[in-house]
Amino acid sequence: MKNRTGRWWGFRVLISATSAAYVLQAVLAGQFLSGTYASLGWHQITATSADALLVCAIAVAVFLRWPGKGEWWPLLASVGLFLAAQAQTATGAARLLTLHIPLAVLITVAAVAVAAFAWRAPVA
Repeated sequence: MKNRTGRWWGFRVLISATSAAYVLQAVLAGQFLSGTYASLGWHQITATSADALLVCAIAVAVFLRWPGKGEWWPLLASVGLFLAAQAQTATGAARLLTLHIPLAVLITVAAVAVAAFAWRAPVA
């Protein structure tokens, strides 16, 4: 059986970077709510960066699945996170903080969990 460990590195790095971006989002949001208004601009830039990282993770997950007949979960998790992130962006733009903040917590926890699982997942 082939060693496919190398194929996972791209997904692992991208989903870990996405998780780090979401943790940074929380820090920037806290700074903004504490009165550092310049943090809002960085919060928006980081959100866009996280979306770009997720799109790349989705692309890598497609290649993990189809050519190698790999697992479905990286693709499903990446698409799910991306859809949740789009809802997150919409609630932020609409200033619906009662939805935006809890959704942010959910997305951050989910992204960290997916990254942790990606690094622990056995590669056949």
